[in-house]
Amino acid sequence: MGDSPPAKKFRFVAGDLALDFTNTVGGKRGGIARENLHRYADFLSWCSQAGLVDEAATRELTNQADRHPEQAAAVLTRAIELREAIYRIFAAVVEHRAVAQEDIALLNRELGRGLKRLSVIPGKGKTDFDWAWAKDPGALDQPLGPVARATAELLVSEGQLRHVQRCGGGNCGWLFLDSSKNHSRRWCDMRDCGNRAKVRRHRLNHQPKAR
Repeated sequence: MGDSPPAKKFRFVAGDLALDFTNTVGGKRGGIARENLHRYADFLSWCSQAGLVDEAATRELTNQADRHPEQAAAVLTRAIELREAIYRIFAAVVEHRAVAQEDIALLNRELGRGLKRLSVIPGKGKTDFDWAWAKDPGALDQPLGPVARATAELLVSEGQLRHVQRCGGGNCGWLFLDSSKNHSRRWCDMRDCGNRAKVRRHRLNHQPKAR
């Protein structure tokens, strides 16, 4: 793996794990889109940066992927299929149209697979409990469970679901959870798409007027 390209630094601006996962595609779907998950290693890098796997699990999964490249490729395919289904689901929500049943079915398949690894554990206090994902370092699809669960939790949370938005940038289709005070956020990131829009407006407002 010494000749592998350096891991991409992913951006997490959506305010929600599931939406951040859909944003592993750059640009705009249907326009100039840029895939960022070319290899299982790219998917694993995103999972590591998202906090879904720790350093030890990342090393184990990397070794497992090296030993079983076909399995790793199959998991990457599942990850991308899940990501695109999640995107289509939330895009439909944003556009106030019906969600495709096949996308919900795909999400539920991954949710069912992942929840088998989820269990309740005692918390720090005597009467506290918490959720925990079983450590299964040999399972290359382990990180898909938390992504599917985060998607499901956002979908059933009506108070948050209605604040899912899509970036208004000219060549950006990123999704985000608008948690601004008055829910008027328009851009995935004000420093990126928001700043470009501001520059465009400035140029338009200062163009020489035709005589």
